[in-house]
Amino acid sequence: MDEEILRGGFVNQVVRVGETVRRTAGPWTTTIHRLLQHARERGVDWAPAPHGIDDQGREVLSYLEGEVPHDMPDWIWSEPVLLDVARALRQWHDATRDFDTTSAVWNFESPEPAEVICHHDFAPYNCVFRDQQFVGAIDFDFCSPGPRIWDLAYTAYRYVPLMPPTGSIAGPGAQETSRFSIGEMGRRLDHFLDTYAGSSTALRVANPTMVSATIKRLRAIADWTEQHSAKENIPEIMYHAAMYRAHADWLAATDLTN
Repeated sequence: MDEEILRGGFVNQVVRVGETVRRTAGPWTTTIHRLLQHARERGVDWAPAPHGIDDQGREVLSYLEGEVPHDMPDWIWSEPVLLDVARALRQWHDATRDFDTTSAVWNFESPEPAEVICHHDFAPYNCVFRDQQFVGAIDFDFCSPGPRIWDLAYTAYRYVPLMPPTGSIAGPGAQETSRFSIGEMGRRLDHFLDTYAGSSTALRVANPTMVSATIKRLRAIADWTEQHSAKENIPEIMYHAAMYRAHADWLAATDLTN
């Protein structure tokens, strides 16, 4: 069947073949397929279904029909999208709490404690939407055990978003900015964290704690990006590392309660 190259990142090539997606497999693929099946059996029907390995050694996953918003359309910043994503991430985390990690092979490391299986990149460019509504997520290669807050931090960074308001920062941090004021970001972060926690007061992360975790997360991903750029000879992604560091510095100097 014909192969259609799908738009994606710098990690590997992804193609669509009929109603499936084919991606480069790795030592972690068997673990990730087992994880996806585990989550789907616990109600996460928006995760792609695993279908093994094809005759070219690529992993095969079900194709999720919809739009992956790489260009950040206006609707991606709507309140319903923000809250749907918070609910979806909570559902994923809850479904992975009892995943058997015996003999598991992972492609990424995250800090302790291993509370859930983190997606690590639950961002707009890895989410699928139809009619401006969340219908699924993709790119689970970097999943690994970690704390909920580590995943929450990056998703809040991308969806609130916890970035400098447009026009307020120059240099590398100006590549991606927020359309919202600092006060509005604080309100959106409140709603995001309230929705994720639901009725569980134990899972409601305080806003300052979330901001501190986001700063650590951004600096960690900046380190990883620099290392990945050097290892894989992809100099064009270095600007991402500079942006993450600039955003982390901005967050460290900003009071989101104002």
